[in-house]
Amino acid sequence: MEQSVSSKLQDEVYLTNDSRIISDSKLFLGLTVAGFALSLITTVGNTVLLVTTFKESRRLLDKPAHMLITNLCVSDLVIGLLAGNLASVLALYHYQSWLIPAKLDLVVRFVLIFLLFVRSGTIVTLSFDRYFVVAHTFTYTWMITKSKYKIAIAFMWAVGFILSSLQLTSIPEKIVIILYTHTHVSVPAVLLTVIYFNVSRVLMKRKRHLRNVGLTNKQVWDNQRRMAVTTFLVLTLFYGTVLPEFIVVHLRYFCQPCAQSSTFKKLEVIFAGLLFLKSAANPFVYAWRVSKYRRAFKACFAFNLQRIALRPNPWQHNNRVTTGTTVQAISLKTFQRN
Repeated sequence: MEQSVSSKLQDEVYLTNDSRIISDSKLFLGLTVAGFALSLITTVGNTVLLVTTFKESRRLLDKPAHMLITNLCVSDLVIGLLAGNLASVLALYHYQSWLIPAKLDLVVRFVLIFLLFVRSGTIVTLSFDRYFVVAHTFTYTWMITKSKYKIAIAFMWAVGFILSSLQLTSIPEKIVIILYTHTHVSVPAVLLTVIYFNVSRVLMKRKRHLRNVGLTNKQVWDNQRRMAVTTFLVLTLFYGTVLPEFIVVHLRYFCQPCAQSSTFKKLEVIFAGLLFLKSAANPFVYAWRVSKYRRAFKACFAFNLQRIALRPNPWQHNNRVTTGTTVQAISLKTFQRN
């Protein structure tokens, strides 16, 4: 009997020391509600985008960059559908002070680390694509091809799986977590900053050249404005959602007083939840701001409405059959009476 109880407890773990320090049940209740709501928004937004993409594949998959947007949509969809909901379940376990299954915690960390790397890699690759469009406009079509992006996408998923598997090895947890912060945060952040700085520099140089020769091209000014807005949104979302987690991870291992502070532990839990926010915002940043995607969504939505309108109503058919049968029965009774 004791052996069965001990074997059962081996499959489950009690709340960690971090959770014992955080005794605020309202915090975990808020994280549970916010987590499920954010997962729903992420799932619906990316599902609609994915359905629209495949419904209008001729228009939305005609360029290599659109493959990256689709790959980003798939990774965000799985983050919202699987990792986000499971993380919300973990928050519910903390709120109820239940025993946390070790396998559940492991699955959440494995899926989240796996997909966050794919998401970051796709965003960096999209930024490289925008740089090549701006800096190498005339050679872009033969420099960037769908086959190259297919290889890049497969490479991202393979490396993400390998990195997420490191936590299953005997490597110390501290080394693995710090490695994740650099592969998922610091390296992509530096690359994004450098890429968008070069994009802005190229656009400013082109603007000065046109101004010097006396040409005013409205399209160039519009492209520069859109690129500036996109740069601001991408960098703000990336820094705002992953940089806080990057900071608290390093403080956890290199600042002993911080690791013992209850306020720090609360901030650590909140900042971990910010990692899911970018997956909900990505469809609006990378797809719905593009007129081609908006037109495709409107066309797909109008087509579905038209199909629903042209579909025969079974209630009307049943009413017609019932009415016809009733009229025949009344006519038969009247004929028998006569």
